[in-house]
Amino acid sequence: MLQNVFFIDDDKPTTIINERLAKRSLLFNSIKTFNHSDEALDYLRSIQNEKELLPCLIFLDINMPASNGWSFLKTFNTIDFPKKIFIIMLSTTDIVENSMKEMYKEVIYTYETKPLTIEKIKKHTTAICP
Repeated sequence: MLQNVFFIDDDKPTTIINERLAKRSLLFNSIKTFNHSDEALDYLRSIQNEKELLPCLIFLDINMPASNGWSFLKTFNTIDFPKKIFIIMLSTTDIVENSMKEMYKEVIYTYETKPLTIEKIKKHTTAICP
């Protein structure tokens, strides 16, 4: 069954590339991209109880201005979803603050370095999305 996926990254070229990769993977029913984490949170709240519209997987950039990946997770944790949503944190470096990793270990599925590839997307999607 095809799933929904979200990409949240402040860099517009990156979101365009990620969307194209996701389309080429043929794994998703719906692909949504957001350049601001607040925009993604607003959308998630608007579909909060619509299980079929919720993503199985969110690829979330850690370092964004204004509202970074960690602040997204803080708010995300306050929303009650009718299904599990897996989050993969994206960064240009493999160095992630350990205290933040520990704080959000229940929400974050894994970490991945940029750039994404079709292989990385397939690996994670086939492992966690039914």
